Amino acid sequence: MEYHLVWVLILVLLKTTTDVSGQVVVPSMNPLAVGSNVTLNLVPQSPINIGTWSYETTIIVLFYPNGSSVSTSYQGRVSFNRSSSELSISSLQLNDSGRYTVQGMEPVLCAVVTLSVREPISNVTLRANATDLVELNDTAIFTCSVSSGTSLSYRWLNDSSEVTASDRVRLGGGNSTLTIVSVTRYDEGPFRCEVINGISNGTSQPIGLNVSYGPSNLTMMVVPEMTIGHTAYKTGSDITLSCSAQSKPAESYKWRFNEAFLNEQSPKLSLQNTRQNQTGNYTCVAHNKVTLRYATMTTMIKIVEPISAVSLNRDGKPPILDQSFTLRCEVTGPVDYIHWLMNGQLISLNNRTFFSTGNKTLVINPIQFSDNGEYLCEAFNAVSNLASMTFKLVVNFGPERPAVTSPDIAMTGHIVTFNCSASSQPPSQFSWFFNGSQVATGSEYETGPLTLASHGEYTCVAFNNITGRNSTVSKMLIVVEPVTMTIVIALGSQPILNQTFSLTCETCGTVYSIHWMRNGWPLYANNRTDFSMNNNTLTFNSVQHSDNGDYQCSASNPLSNMTSRNYRLIVNYGPERPVIMSPDIAMTGYIVTFNCLASSQPPSQFSWFFNDSQVAAGSEYETGPLTLASHGEYTCVAFNNITGRNSTVSKMLTVVDPVTMAMVKVNGAQAIADYLFTLTCGTTGTVYSIHWMKNGWPLYANNRTDFSMNNNTLTFNSVQHSDNGDYQCSASNPLSNMTSPEYRLIVNYGPERPVIMSPDIAMTGYIVTFNCSASSQPLSQFSWFFNGSQVATGSVYETGPLTLASHGEYTCVAFNNITGRNSTVSKMLTVVVPVTMTIVKVIGAQPELNERFSLTCDTAGTVYSIQWMRNGWPLYANNRTDFSMNNNTLTFNSVQHSDNGDYQCSASNPLSNMTSPNYRLIVNYGPEMPVITGPALGETGHNLSFNCSASSQPLSQFSWFFNGSQVATGSVYETGPLTLASHGEYTCVAFNNITGRNSTVYKMLTVVEAIKSVMVKRNKIPISSDNLTLTCDVTGRYDTIYWMKDNLSLVLNNTLNSDITISNNSLHFSPVKVSNDGNYQCVATNLFGPHTSPNYKLLVNYGPLSVNISGPVSVVIGSVITATLKCSADSRPTSEYGWKFNNQSMLGTGPLMAVIASLENAGDYTCVAKNPVTNISMSKTISLDVTGHSPAPPFQSRVGLMLTALLALSLCL
Repeated sequence: MEYHLVWVLILVLLKTTTDVSGQVVVPSMNPLAVGSNVTLNLVPQSPINIGTWSYETTIIVLFYPNGSSVSTSYQGRVSFNRSSSELSISSLQLNDSGRYTVQGMEPVLCAVVTLSVREPISNVTLRANATDLVELNDTAIFTCSVSSGTSLSYRWLNDSSEVTASDRVRLGGGNSTLTIVSVTRYDEGPFRCEVINGISNGTSQPIGLNVSYGPSNLTMMVVPEMTIGHTAYKTGSDITLSCSAQSKPAESYKWRFNEAFLNEQSPKLSLQNTRQNQTGNYTCVAHNKVTLRYATMTTMIKIVEPISAVSLNRDGKPPILDQSFTLRCEVTGPVDYIHWLMNGQLISLNNRTFFSTGNKTLVINPIQFSDNGEYLCEAFNAVSNLASMTFKLVVNFGPERPAVTSPDIAMTGHIVTFNCSASSQPPSQFSWFFNGSQVATGSEYETGPLTLASHGEYTCVAFNNITGRNSTVSKMLIVVEPVTMTIVIALGSQPILNQTFSLTCETCGTVYSIHWMRNGWPLYANNRTDFSMNNNTLTFNSVQHSDNGDYQCSASNPLSNMTSRNYRLIVNYGPERPVIMSPDIAMTGYIVTFNCLASSQPPSQFSWFFNDSQVAAGSEYETGPLTLASHGEYTCVAFNNITGRNSTVSKMLTVVDPVTMAMVKVNGAQAIADYLFTLTCGTTGTVYSIHWMKNGWPLYANNRTDFSMNNNTLTFNSVQHSDNGDYQCSASNPLSNMTSPEYRLIVNYGPERPVIMSPDIAMTGYIVTFNCSASSQPLSQFSWFFNGSQVATGSVYETGPLTLASHGEYTCVAFNNITGRNSTVSKMLTVVVPVTMTIVKVIGAQPELNERFSLTCDTAGTVYSIQWMRNGWPLYANNRTDFSMNNNTLTFNSVQHSDNGDYQCSASNPLSNMTSPNYRLIVNYGPEMPVITGPALGETGHNLSFNCSASSQPLSQFSWFFNGSQVATGSVYETGPLTLASHGEYTCVAFNNITGRNSTVYKMLTVVEAIKSVMVKRNKIPISSDNLTLTCDVTGRYDTIYWMKDNLSLVLNNTLNSDITISNNSLHFSPVKVSNDGNYQCVATNLFGPHTSPNYKLLVNYGPLSVNISGPVSVVIGSVITATLKCSADSRPTSEYGWKFNNQSMLGTGPLMAVIASLENAGDYTCVAKNPVTNISMSKTISLDVTGHSPAPPFQSRVGLMLTALLALSLCL
């Protein structure tokens, strides 16, 4: 009893303890998985003497000094640590989730923690309501579920991106469902759901959506593009229209021409060799068989014949200055407009230039020089422009301003040429007259050699045979005699240095002056040079070398001058400073040439002396072959026969014997590899030293090479290949040396390592070449053996065309006739027959859809294997395709459209292969799915076209039937003008002459009577507040009529139109108002559509309303002469105005009244406004007050009013 009381006291105290310690409980993990263990730690650690651990309101452990007690329900699952106060719980279950509290009395504390025990997630599954969806039509619903797991959170992924809610994306069921409304092509996923609960996670397998969409973004491309500046295509053009759209699955295409379907179901429409009748609207129709949507795009293609020829010709007489001239442009082909150009610039109209007959004629009147130029006309249409050849316009005129060009003066014996010119087009014709007598024709006149009788007047007459005009000009010629000769002559003896010398100038003809020149420059007198006899003589007082040169004299008179030829002055002197040119030493047998030189003019004469005896004359002395007796002194004596002087010089010559020969020779046998071999140097002449060289480089002794007999002999102890080369010996003495010619040492060996070069295998009919080679010096001699029998000699053996008998062993024997050795090699040749032909052929009937069809590979030659290809790719057997007869035959068990393509077979053997040309397989089918395109309704009097198309290969032939009777053939049937009898059933029969099948389609045409005209009529002139009726007058049968105002349907059930009613074909205004103004149309409809009348413009007449008079109400006499009153009123049409004074008779008409400022004119003025259409009148009165005194005697008031009326009338006029 006492023990229980202690428990109760402890519990009561714990229940009243509050959390004042600042300590917290930290679990080892949170949240936790079912079946796991957890430890609850008190932080910071603190031992509790008296306290409890509890779950929600249930005590788990009660602990006190020296003891503790565990609740029965937790025994075996919990453990308590007294020192740290931590509590451990094992094998957690879902119901262990909740609030855990530790409370202490000693010390006092309270701490709480909440644990969450959760079941792990397993088997995350994603389901979709559907995966094949249509864009914008369908909704995708995904549901995410798990086999097990608690406290679940869901996350959705589209591929790698997280999915969040939006206007189309909705999350429900605690985010376990994902709904995408109106799916788009971008919603294809793949989608996954990810589930987490803090202790585990899982992700579903992905689900992808197949969203069908389109066709959208339809585009059309036309190739080629229109040429810049053109608005159509030329006839004969090849045009391709290409259509593309975004679509899934791929869209199918159809094409319409002017709303009629064509037999083309691909994205490309090719128009070949186009004609003008192919002009029209081309429409591409894209269809998605899944979305059931269509998209269309239309383009206009215009085909126009190009201009083929343009020519430009003159019309009438040629162009003559100041007269009229016409050009005509002639064009072959359709023309939109013509441009005229002059010198590349457009011609515009002016007061002299006119165009006529559609710009085809150009008239210039009168024509001027400024009109000269190159003219062309250029014709244009929508597809082409073509210019004529250039017409060069040259305005004919003249002759004007004739002129003669010629010298004014000339010399006897000369020929003078007169040139006559005149400004003229075309060039003038000329005639010449001398002293009044005609002497020549042509622009140029040549006189012949002149005499003094040739002096006189020369006249030129110019004539233009186009303009018919002529013009004359004259010229005076003066004739004189010329200077005819000048020559320079020497006077006295030859020029000798430092002596006197003279030149004279001899002339013929009249000479007025003489000038001297030296080397082309003027010559003047100086201290050594004088001129005499009127410059006729030139004297040098002491002639010097510096006077050498070319001298001329020039004689002249007023009409002519002449310069002499050059006189070459050369001053004679010498001889001076003689020199001998020759060698100092020479070899016996040689010829030595001595040359003696001395400065002298003229050149010296020479004599030669040897050891004081004369041996020759002349500047050069050649000795003849030298001997040792030719040694000695040689003397040259130079002599000038003009100056009479001489001069002497000597030279010593030394003569010696030369080395005359060096030659390399072989001692003993030829050089054979590894044997002893010796060379010797043979010489002639005195030799002081011998040197050996190999390949131009000095040669020295080594362990295999010795020199002997003063280097005369070279010995190779064991000659090798490395000793090959060019050898020379060089012999020399102090005066000469000689190097022998090259001796080419080639070491003989072999034959070694023979080899046959040839193919191992070859084809019959081919020629095989065997090449045999062996290492050998000299080159080996070769023999060939085939299967043991000799067949040829030489290194090359060519077989001739091979046969199967050419198969066998070929042997080459190499032999060296220097070394006496031979060597043998053999080669086996295999001969086969090549593949020479492959071709694909059809077996049996042509290919028809769903029928059996076979191809065979026809070959020639030995074939080891056959492979088949389709469109360049290997072809393999499948459930419809078989190969048989070693792949020789390809059989389609049920040929399909997908089998269309280019087929080839390739045959091969080890040596050759051949691929056949392409065989184009096109599967014949149809006709299928025939379609008639054309209207279902027609109006009488109109033509209709029906187009029939069918899917077929080859293209179908078409027949047309109307109500059972044939009416036409071809894919297009045009009805002609429709009548009511044209109503009925139109049948198109498509026939394929390959498959032998036909197919029929029907089209019902309803014909209605045409509406020919629609017109709005009124019953009277519209006047405001009157009733008005507009009637729709229709010619032809119609079904309904409706009315429009200002291009909008007329709505009667509103306040604005409350007074308008419609009955039958009439529109009633009760009454009509100004607000009813507008453009009215009536529309008559029948089955064919609406027919609209022209606009009827309703303008309602009204008034006058609101009459008003503006102007002064009082005037002072003297301040103004007149006062002007103006009357206005609101009225349609404009009112007519009349004026009254003091309600008396009319003063005048018009809106203005001018009143003279006088006392008599003061009073009431009334304006009466009248509408001539509505016939309504309205008036307004104003009082005019006049003050002051009149400057003159007053008139009677009636007279004043008359003047006022007259003034008002003048203002109105």
